[in-house]
Amino acid sequence: MVKTFFKSLFRFFSFAVFPALFFSCAASDSDSALADETPTLRYTATSLYEATVWTEEVELDRLTADISAVEGISSKLKLSPLIVLAGKVSDSDKVLPELKDFGSLDTSLISSSLREMLFSFCDAVAKYKDADSFFSKDCLYSLALFYADFNRIFGDCFELNKVEEIKNDTKSESKKEAENKQESDSEKNSVEEKSYFSSFVLGQPFLDGIYYEVPVKFFSKKACLTLSVFCAEVSGSWKIDQIQICDWEIF
Repeated sequence: MVKTFFKSLFRFFSFAVFPALFFSCAASDSDSALADETPTLRYTATSLYEATVWTEEVELDRLTADISAVEGISSKLKLSPLIVLAGKVSDSDKVLPELKDFGSLDTSLISSSLREMLFSFCDAVAKYKDADSFFSKDCLYSLALFYADFNRIFGDCFELNKVEEIKNDTKSESKKEAENKQESDSEKNSVEEKSYFSSFVLGQPFLDGIYYEVPVKFFSKKACLTLSVFCAEVSGSWKIDQIQICDWEIF
């Protein structure tokens, strides 16, 4: 009787425990299968690497070169594209300044003879003196128009009307005042030699066939003036064909 009871109890536990173990193993196998189906980061990276068609490395030496220092550039400088580019410029190359609203001051294309003529002409303009000798004979109208515009623009600024009155008074003196002639001539010369512009600069010329268009900028404490002077070489000497006022400013 007792033996029969234990056999029945064993069978009960066998039927109760076996399904639990079965379902537990099945669940464990299912979780493992689900985990295997989820790709890891390493697996994804390896798959992409193996599936990619790679080309041969180009200029490997340049890609792996140490560029912490460049020949010709001080190691104290922090490298940048502009510094490296500047380091490649030859020492013989000229670095010329530019003037704002005027342009380059490169006058290397202006010959010594043209430069000499322009300096003399600019000196005459700065002192408001006659400049007929610098112009071609058939282009004197351009000079007349220039001085008319010059007087209109700077007449009040430089008090040019008073200057003209002094000149006319000096020219109309009579022969009877010969004893005062020396003093009048001195006054006349002082008027003519007065500089209304204290300095000037030449800019980079523009070449148009036989003509040189040379920009010139004048400076003074009261005003500034920018001109374009058109020059041509005739029979071995430089002459001005045209002069144009480009810009001015009165302070």
